[in-house]
Amino acid sequence: MAAPYPVSEEVGPKAAVCEEVETRPSKLGVCEEVETRKLGMSKPLDLSAFSWLQWSPPADSKCGQTLSRCFPGALPGPAVVARTKLLEKMYGMTPENTIYGQSICPDEINNEKGDLATLMADHWGECFPMGGIGGAPFVGKTGFGAFSHHVPDDGHIVILFGPHIAISDGGELGKYLREGQVHESTACGAVLGAYAACKCGQAGEFDEMDMQQSWLKQQVNRRYVEIKSADDQLLALIRVAYEAVKEKLLGIINTDFGSGKLILIGGIQLNMPKPWEDHFQPLYYKVHQKGVDPVDILDDMCSF
Repeated sequence: MAAPYPVSEEVGPKAAVCEEVETRPSKLGVCEEVETRKLGMSKPLDLSAFSWLQWSPPADSKCGQTLSRCFPGALPGPAVVARTKLLEKMYGMTPENTIYGQSICPDEINNEKGDLATLMADHWGECFPMGGIGGAPFVGKTGFGAFSHHVPDDGHIVILFGPHIAISDGGELGKYLREGQVHESTACGAVLGAYAACKCGQAGEFDEMDMQQSWLKQQVNRRYVEIKSADDQLLALIRVAYEAVKEKLLGIINTDFGSGKLILIGGIQLNMPKPWEDHFQPLYYKVHQKGVDPVDILDDMCSF
């Protein structure tokens, strides 16, 4: 989405300063696993396994360097879909007994043919759209309730969620060259616009004519000082946006639809310049089920 507020140069990313990492060889020797201490995850980092497929930018390119430094463990969309197919073996989930929903930003660059959103919908079947600008599930409890009542008997639900941010060919966060345009524009413009409004002291009161953006500004403003003081403001901003989307989603879901499983796949969508595939940094992958504590299966997404 294009930013509704002017984004000043001060908002733009500085040299990427990301989490301290510790590397060690992976079991299969294909990639390195990166332990991101703040996020507490182990993920493959080396992009070379995907570069030869024309899925990921070369690791030594500016775009590839930003991707690996700032979003360790990010996977190309096709790889994410392939790994979700393991749910069929793990839990007997199939497109026939599972319904699919997604809470992502409706920006057209997230929904192009071959992107993660369309690949997931193609595999799991029809998609129930839950997200508004910024990726938050603005359908609320009522929307989730309606969606969950569509589950086949003894069936399951899969939901993909998270905000998005672009990485330009030059490795700059928040910039994307859209089809038919000469100059790069912002992505996600709604999230960047919310931050720009907060910087100008215009977080404002709730506007019922702009409800979704009002919510985004409120969420950003809550942690404005933290974002403003970060070494890389845009990286901090998109992490705050992810936490806000996750918090809202967890607040509207329930497992009252039956005996089946509710699989939540959360993370940050990364819009990559052509010809590279969009990527996804998985941060949340849990199995929810009535009467059972959630089971974390993030390692199944992040490891070969």
